[in-house]
Amino acid sequence: MFGWFKKKSGETSVAQPVQSVPEAGISLEERVLRQVVELVPGAALEGEKLRFPHCGGLTMRVEFPDLDGPKFRMEAILEHPDFFGPLVESTAGVADRDEDKARYAARQIVDSVLDALLPALRGEGEPEPPVELWGRTHRFKASVSGVLLTNAQEPPEGRDLWSRMAKAVLGCLGSQKVYWVKLYAAHLGGGDTSCEVRINGWIVPELTETMVQLAKSWPLEGAPVKIAKQYIVLVQDGDTACPYTWSQVKDLTRQAIRLFESGAKYDQIREKLEKSAPDPSLAEDVFGFLPELMAQVVWPQVKVTSQFSISRHGHGQTSVWFTQCRAWAPVYSAIMDHFQEDRPGKDQIMSIAGTSAMLHALNNAVNNGSKLEDLMMSQAFMVSEHYQLW
Repeated sequence: MFGWFKKKSGETSVAQPVQSVPEAGISLEERVLRQVVELVPGAALEGEKLRFPHCGGLTMRVEFPDLDGPKFRMEAILEHPDFFGPLVESTAGVADRDEDKARYAARQIVDSVLDALLPALRGEGEPEPPVELWGRTHRFKASVSGVLLTNAQEPPEGRDLWSRMAKAVLGCLGSQKVYWVKLYAAHLGGGDTSCEVRINGWIVPELTETMVQLAKSWPLEGAPVKIAKQYIVLVQDGDTACPYTWSQVKDLTRQAIRLFESGAKYDQIREKLEKSAPDPSLAEDVFGFLPELMAQVVWPQVKVTSQFSISRHGHGQTSVWFTQCRAWAPVYSAIMDHFQEDRPGKDQIMSIAGTSAMLHALNNAVNNGSKLEDLMMSQAFMVSEHYQLW
């Protein structure tokens, strides 16, 4: 049983019921896009992408990375000039016919991410309290989807998820023009839960724990599972220009990987990155983040806090969330590309991860009898006096 819960009375879903028979021979991806066209007024299919009216160049394409008989997982990839990186939302289901797969997947995307995203990009949304970070004030408007429900008539305690999580999520935002937030709470019975708080695709464990406690307190009332999901898009007012792009961060990270693996001296790596970077602060981010993120990939059983300390010469320490650093995600993306495409050997991996502060701390902890899976690590980065957090 599926349900739909709106925070404000009188609101209606973006999606409207539709019946469509796709033409024979078209791909499953195109069938999904055609379904979205029927559900979203004004959406237009152009080749392998959709375009949406009055949304400043928003496009969407879909892929099926997992497709096994009736089981499927689809990814919707949305891009916009104001996005620092792509918005990727996935949905999974079971359906025998391609037409049913397409209809279900399209409905899920329309009723969740698009329900919040389209109004946000058209300038709609409610003002949220300002966010203070690195000496600057950031003001956002939030566009909130309805709550998608499974086996429930209303969300836990009758409150939408955003009203519970807004303050905590806002504290994790930074200088990007657009942030997208996914809130997901599922009570599976037997005390088990499946919960997520994602900001721009990244799970934030400390915020997710709040959803876990909420899901546990949600009575099943005989249902095998209860699920609540909500999507929020926050658009920042004013100028949010950044001196570098997602692609430039990945390119600089690839250069750093090559330098580390070639055996270049540690200080020379920093100097070469500074000469190549479009912004000196980006060179500091890549140089600092690469070894630590590589170590996290190599030792995933070690938990790492979502907040870390930045020590700026002459200005003391500032605690920030990883979601407040633009370079964090594309550096990680470049690392994963390196593993998948280049398949580095142990010596290559350790030429980078071996320089991390995380490895030094792990060695000390293990030598003192600790187990990796029991550790919770925090991180700190030293930056120059003129460093700017983007």
